[in-house]
Amino acid sequence: MAMTAYALRRPDVSGTFLERLNRFVGIAEINGERVRVHIHDPGRLRELLRPGVRIYAYNKVGGKTRYYLVAVDLGDELVLVNSAIHNDIVAWLVSNGIVLRGYQVVRREPVFGSGRFDLLLRSPSGKEAFMEVKGVTLVDNGVAKFPDAPTTRGARHMLELARAVELGYEAYVLFLVLRSGAIVLRPNSELDPKFAEAFRFAVNHGVKAMAYKLVLTRDWVLVPSGFVSIECC
Repeated sequence: MAMTAYALRRPDVSGTFLERLNRFVGIAEINGERVRVHIHDPGRLRELLRPGVRIYAYNKVGGKTRYYLVAVDLGDELVLVNSAIHNDIVAWLVSNGIVLRGYQVVRREPVFGSGRFDLLLRSPSGKEAFMEVKGVTLVDNGVAKFPDAPTTRGARHMLELARAVELGYEAYVLFLVLRSGAIVLRPNSELDPKFAEAFRFAVNHGVKAMAYKLVLTRDWVLVPSGFVSIECC
């Protein structure tokens, strides 16, 4: 029986975000202490990680940080900030027939050329399909934008997906939209024109692009909320 929501492990603590030191580390006040928090998201997240915003985190053992950031509370919505589970979420969407009904997840991080994609799927007809997953948390007036920081890796993935199509595979890029107010998705051409160009090239060469929205509730479940249209090509 298909599940209708993706359950997250509940956070152990909440606190107040103070500042971001670098890509992976932030400072927060938790239980009255200034502590280091691990940030597992490559984006800038400037619209989320503002000084004073409420955050939720897991306890963490080992390393230079004491906590692991899970989500940011913007008041009117919770926003997941943990790209480590994006592939798990998409695998769940596929396995439950919410996205690409009839497809099966064959493998995580399949090798392609000198790199890897996020997922290898099998279509109902038995054809292999590669998928790249991109998390989206930047929204401006209803427009979800990717990326929120320049990503040469992301541009390379788009070109590699196009190469996979050329070799006879199916290829998909799925944008995981994690903001409730998103109505449409566009590549962030102003910030990263190279990614936007590579994305358009991929779509024009047979890569199929999808954007799907999930909303994080205060019961710590991600509720599937439908496809978001993509404007680009």
